[in-house]
Amino acid sequence: MQQEGCCQRDGLPWSGRGTQLDISGCRFSLYPMDSDFVPLILGALGKTDTTAVWSQSDALSTVYRGRLPYVADAVRGLFINAWRHDVHMALEGQFSKGCPGDCDGDSLLARQGPPPNAAQVGDKHFPVLCKLALYPMGTGDYIDQIAQVWHMAEAAGLGPATIHYATRISGDVHQVFDYLESVCRLMEESVPHYILHFTLSVNSPTQE
Repeated sequence: MQQEGCCQRDGLPWSGRGTQLDISGCRFSLYPMDSDFVPLILGALGKTDTTAVWSQSDALSTVYRGRLPYVADAVRGLFINAWRHDVHMALEGQFSKGCPGDCDGDSLLARQGPPPNAAQVGDKHFPVLCKLALYPMGTGDYIDQIAQVWHMAEAAGLGPATIHYATRISGDVHQVFDYLESVCRLMEESVPHYILHFTLSVNSPTQE
């Protein structure tokens, strides 16, 4: 089975240079629970500035790839651009860096300057629920890594709570995205390969 995002030679995964690249990625799917979901999805994709990331969409999902600050900025921009005050919406995705064969879509790694979506969406605020599961790869102290990001959520005021197979947090949309990006940054510095799976939800009708 081909590894996601891996290069191939002669039909086999090739791990020649992937771990040497400063390339992060996020693959995600957006789910607006509304009869007008098509214009909501396409409209958000159209409003989001993707000039700083390599992007590709298909029938299942969209992927943004490049340097972490720009990838995180594009995902944040997409989610905020899609938000409507009366629409229940979820975003399911995963950030990752370090796949041994990860060498596709690396054309924008020299990008410099401020993240292009920050000014457009920075003044929009709304509460977000989030669950996340972190998978530090290639390290024996993964439990310590997971515990560290838990404490980071506590320090950020996101009220982390343990649920089966994941951690739940909640806060303002920018607080949550800042936290997700900070977890990715920590993992980049700490482990050779990581996966951060997350689900964001707004305007849920579930009463708790």
